[in-house]
Amino acid sequence: MATEPVTIAEWQQAVDAAYGALALDAARKYGLVTGGPTIHVSRCHELLRRARRRGIVPALDAIERFTAALMATRQEGTDARPAC
Repeated sequence: MATEPVTIAEWQQAVDAAYGALALDAARKYGLVTGGPTIHVSRCHELLRRARRRGIVPALDAIERFTAALMATRQEGTDARPAC
């Protein structure tokens, strides 16, 4: 998300995306997956930290929804943008 989240829904979406992106980054570091968008790790951590202060935490299915959205983007042939 390139813009600053404003509403609670936007914060939730940003937090879920950041959490999913960090999971993808970790999976890549462990050699479990290859490819995917560039992950801005520090931005993801910053979003999660700021959201936590607002009482917003990742949804239980954040990683699954992030992965599904990433796969849908690939199937559409759309270039993956950097995450976070």
